[in-house]
Amino acid sequence: MDVVVQAIAFVFQWQNLAALVGGTIYGIVIGVLPGLGPTAGMALALPLVMTWHPATALIFMGSLYKCSNYGGSLTAILVNTPGDASNAATVLDGYPMCQQGKGGVALGISAAAAMVGGTIGMICLVVFAPFLAEFALRFGPAEYFLTAVLALSLIAAVVQGATVKGLMAAGLGLLLSTVGFDVITGHLRYTFDWAPLEDGVPLIQALVGLFAVTQALLLAESAQSISRLGRLAGSFWEGAGIYFRHPVAVIRASLIGLLVGILPAVGQSSAGLLAWADAKRQSKHPETFGEGAPEGVLASETATNTCMPGDLVCTIALGLPGSVGAAIFLGIMIIFGIAPGPLVFVDKADVIYSLFVALFLTSFVLFLIGMTVARHLAVVTLLPNNVIVPLILVVSLLGSFAIRNEMSDVLISLAFGALGYVMLKGGFTPIPLLLGLVLGEMVETNYHRALLISGGSYSIFFSSIICKILIFLTVLSLAGPYLGPFWKTLTQGEK
Repeated sequence: MDVVVQAIAFVFQWQNLAALVGGTIYGIVIGVLPGLGPTAGMALALPLVMTWHPATALIFMGSLYKCSNYGGSLTAILVNTPGDASNAATVLDGYPMCQQGKGGVALGISAAAAMVGGTIGMICLVVFAPFLAEFALRFGPAEYFLTAVLALSLIAAVVQGATVKGLMAAGLGLLLSTVGFDVITGHLRYTFDWAPLEDGVPLIQALVGLFAVTQALLLAESAQSISRLGRLAGSFWEGAGIYFRHPVAVIRASLIGLLVGILPAVGQSSAGLLAWADAKRQSKHPETFGEGAPEGVLASETATNTCMPGDLVCTIALGLPGSVGAAIFLGIMIIFGIAPGPLVFVDKADVIYSLFVALFLTSFVLFLIGMTVARHLAVVTLLPNNVIVPLILVVSLLGSFAIRNEMSDVLISLAFGALGYVMLKGGFTPIPLLLGLVLGEMVETNYHRALLISGGSYSIFFSSIICKILIFLTVLSLAGPYLGPFWKTLTQGEK
């Protein structure tokens, strides 16, 4: 307790509060810009904090990392362009709410999710970190492979009425994820001798194309505004009220986000999609999901915000980053002489607990900022499309170019934009493709590792109770869309 008290006193010094607020605002701005996200944001800010006290620097970076998700949700809701892969599920219901003129309501739900989800995640991080880290160690290559397969199979719930198309899109995403170096042999595959693809299809550029460029093309078909009503209905406080009226859904989404967060390499994008699919499966009105259901925004945003503290469990306690952003944060810790591992809670307890206290406070600072700016940001949905479209294209393609300063990245984004446009016109959704692209490396790598460990025997995928549970859930998710109508018909026949 003495260490915690000292940490609280340290965080409330003016320079650390300034770092907290500055990191919050910077994180929101970074999240709003499609293609950047926390990874690029932390990399860009590193020269700024190099001379700071280690705890102050980590407070700034931690706030940035945490708040970039909320920034990404703003563009996901307002213009159907997720700022980062973690916001991919938010567009499913957030943008339809905007089209109904309820952009302020969706932003209120997102801000409340950032506060509540982040707070729950931080409490669990402090209290249950040792137990969660121990559970994560139970996962081997076979369990990680089956976890990724389960995430892909849940597309059956994500794509209403088009399960086969969803699986086809996911298969295309998996296929695209094999571009580049083979994870086992190191040979180049499917690059067509084009150097920019040697490291694989760049995820951020693909995301910018699939959502930002595709959405710009769709908006260009009409001169109207994003809000089909031509006005704003509902307020930020209405959205916050809706959020707090669904405590059970909040708890379920928080648990999903926390559990996904502690699994290395799964990431926030999977947490959001899994929570959205779970909320839809539990809803009394699943047909409203994807059409502007507030519960969809609630579930996806709560899970992604809870996932971030979960990411830090293995990152700090074991040195195993749970995502790309956590890997960057791990590198920053090492740069400042803070070696991750069990002893970090003894050797650097003052720094670690100062970080925990700051991240706890960040949730409330973020809510206050969201409350202040949400209504003003929602006005964007009333601008005519001939103003919005050029802005989306310029900002998104500039963000795509800025990551590696290569024009080839702009071409990749444009290609994925055209692909996303064609998919939507054909009745496909880009979400499964993105999930397949995100999880492709995880699927392939852990599949090969499992077979190498077992000497080529497939029995390893049935060897543990965790594997059996994951297989059962996968079969259940694939059969769900077909069993649901059958069960409904059966019960109605009995009546």
